Amino acid sequence: MKMRSFYRSACLILMVSTLCLPVAAEDLTVVSTVTGGKGGPTTSTQYITSDKVRTSDGRFDTIMDLTSGLMIHIDHKKKSYEETSLEALRQHFAELEQMLEGNPMMSAMLGKETEVVVTKGSDNRQVAGYDCDHYMMRIGQKFQFELWAARDLKAPVQYHDAKKMAYAAMGPMASRFDKLYEEMKKVEGFPLLTKIDTKVIGLKVQSESEATEVRKGPISAGTFEPPAGYKKKKSALEK
Repeated sequence: MKMRSFYRSACLILMVSTLCLPVAAEDLTVVSTVTGGKGGPTTSTQYITSDKVRTSDGRFDTIMDLTSGLMIHIDHKKKSYEETSLEALRQHFAELEQMLEGNPMMSAMLGKETEVVVTKGSDNRQVAGYDCDHYMMRIGQKFQFELWAARDLKAPVQYHDAKKMAYAAMGPMASRFDKLYEEMKKVEGFPLLTKIDTKVIGLKVQSESEATEVRKGPISAGTFEPPAGYKKKKSALEK
């Protein structure tokens, strides 16, 4: 399999996992500063309801409908968008898993399937005006991250079903993230600060996302639609 295809699959895994943040019990708009990518810090805004999540960084938006399983990726520079169903992601990752079955590279990248650990740390802090508890998480030796969750921002009943739906689409990562999901039940509240330190196919990834503002209140349905006039393109999986 070509490295480009493998890298794209790894990016899809990270994209889905990023969208799998707890769904808030009430509508939330969370503005965060993100560091670790190319260039200087960027601003990311999440719009969160009980069944939809939209993440925007100014250049790209990703919308996920947790009820229908539809994911929309928007490119503002090209004024276009792509739609991908979780069913298509499942198929893609199932094919990938079959191709990589027994491949030592896969085990080296992801670590042993049983190595999923979530522990509560002691570095509690205040983020965006909320008292946050510290958690450390690890999948194997390669994928590690920390988060600080605001205990006063609770997740609704739909949260667990939404996470199961999203993790099921991850193919080679599914069993590992399924175990991580079980462990993440120990996390109380909504993550407002996340630090990632991992390696994906030999590339070291370090990033940090810290909320600077949390707004409560209804979010209009139009927030979860592509902008008017944008052209719909075939998704990368269809290509």
